[in-house]
Amino acid sequence: MPEIHVKSLIVESAANFFSKFGFNKTTMDEIARHIHKAKGVLYYYFKSKEELFNEVLKQELGKVKIELSQITSGDSDSLLMLNEYLLTRLRLLYKSLNYHETLKADFFEKYHFVNDVRVDFVDFERSQISIILSKGKAEGYFDFKDLNSAVNVIVMVMSSIDIPLFLQNKYPEYESTIMELSSMLVNSLRPPMK
Repeated sequence: MPEIHVKSLIVESAANFFSKFGFNKTTMDEIARHIHKAKGVLYYYFKSKEELFNEVLKQELGKVKIELSQITSGDSDSLLMLNEYLLTRLRLLYKSLNYHETLKADFFEKYHFVNDVRVDFVDFERSQISIILSKGKAEGYFDFKDLNSAVNVIVMVMSSIDIPLFLQNKYPEYESTIMELSSMLVNSLRPPMK
């Protein structure tokens, strides 16, 4: 079996176990048994359970990044782009169960090994919001004196709702309201038709 296939099999199995049982309750033995490999095979590819979780999280957020990048590289005007970005981000992160694990305060304090992946995702989000706001400025919708500060505040606001929505499992309850509020925000920024 090719090495790439074995590594992918390990990551896929680990993603399932981590998302069902969490980082602490998942063992390397369980992952190895599930793919019918010796535990040593896992350690050939990953030095530790932490490194394996890091890879799982990187791949999970990588899929989110690909979909969000498609939005910001599209042809929509900046207001529609912002609306689609916000709604898609929430929908994708709601499905990203291993990302939820990193939101738990006790997890993040104990396991700093996810910090690089989380910082990379925040940097990615800053770049995407910057694209949207720059486009909006060119279109005449936005005029921030300090674009960098505006980007940082928007990213902080987006991140601040992750914990109550995902860890408290409130997203399904509030999804339609979020869509209404997002639409209201976009419509309030669009100039009235002449």
